[in-house]
Amino acid sequence: MDKKILCFGEILWDSLPAGLFLGGAPLNVASHLRRLGAEPIVVSAVGDDFLGEESLARIRKQDLAITDIAVVENTRTGVAKAELDADGNANYHFPEPCAWDSILVEPALVLISQLDAIVFGTLAARSEHNEAALEAILEKDGPLKILDVNIRPPHFDRLAVSVLAQKADVIKLNDEELELLSGMEVGEEAPEGPLQMLSTITGCRKICLTRGSAGAIFWDHGKMTLADAPQVDVRDTVGAGDAFTALVALALCNGKSADSFLSQACHLGAIVASHDGAVPYYDPGLFA
Repeated sequence: MDKKILCFGEILWDSLPAGLFLGGAPLNVASHLRRLGAEPIVVSAVGDDFLGEESLARIRKQDLAITDIAVVENTRTGVAKAELDADGNANYHFPEPCAWDSILVEPALVLISQLDAIVFGTLAARSEHNEAALEAILEKDGPLKILDVNIRPPHFDRLAVSVLAQKADVIKLNDEELELLSGMEVGEEAPEGPLQMLSTITGCRKICLTRGSAGAIFWDHGKMTLADAPQVDVRDTVGAGDAFTALVALALCNGKSADSFLSQACHLGAIVASHDGAVPYYDPGLFA
């Protein structure tokens, strides 16, 4: 049976030099989950404008349901103004308010008992409305709760992120985010100290650390699994981390160990980073 994984958070358009591209980390994760054979459920919101209509049309074409995506009246659909640096890394600015600041919680609460996992991020919690919605969702028992840390200044409240992290069964983040949340410096060596500190602070026993071209680490109750990343020519990194998150989430739902999925997740992230777009074509059979 396909794993049901709820993806809560922003739907937005990335405004890049080449044009507007539909995205948002939760939607990208859902798109990759669908490609990998899961049954993702997107809980988000768009505005009652042209970009909102276009969002829903394109989401349908990705074989994703739009049932739990609210259309917020008199509100614009989210846009992220992105700039790529020389290494293909994106820096974002998120105008506010927008539709995804007002995500309805009821669809998620109705679905809780059917879910295998919930993937949620920190960016969507910038609004008090969504923060309360997430709190209501995460207090329910049952599905695996996976926090995809996505710190985008100025939308960063250490206390708010720490509260979300304390409700997570798995935390996924990068080196910079680990430094911010653990309060410890992260060097090139495997950062066992900062990972232990983050686990102590949050009570979360499973932490996935992405390190770009240096690969990834999965920390599970003190045991570290390391995986190298394939070396590729990076086109842009938009969506690479979301693909990684999707594969890890599905693997954990299927009871797989980090030894079996971490290298695959790095491989998928590298494929996405070596192509344009957040969800480029790839053969999902490579990751079965």
